Amino acid sequence: MEFKFNVRNNWELTFNSNINIDNGINNDPQGEKESNMELFQDEGKAPSGIEWVVYDAEGDTEFVENIGLNFDGKSLVDYDGVFELPIEAIKLIRKSGYSVPNHFTE
Repeated sequence: MEFKFNVRNNWELTFNSNINIDNGINNDPQGEKESNMELFQDEGKAPSGIEWVVYDAEGDTEFVENIGLNFDGKSLVDYDGVFELPIEAIKLIRKSGYSVPNHFTE
């Protein structure tokens, strides 16, 4: 797991994890994949979304998922785009200096 600050002044996290594609009816395990998450900011510099890129075995983009984020002050109050907020997204948000309440991690 590697955090870095990129040329767009956004935090990024590169990691390997097991990926599951879940459409609400079926959960289809894809195995372990390399991913990159980039935390985007709004004009006020608050986190506004995460672009999550998952790579195939050849290192090409397999799919991209966008996670919308809503904050009240420095605390996450809602997200959209995934069924469950990945622990890696939580770590990325916290690395940027914002909090994620425990009910998002349970």
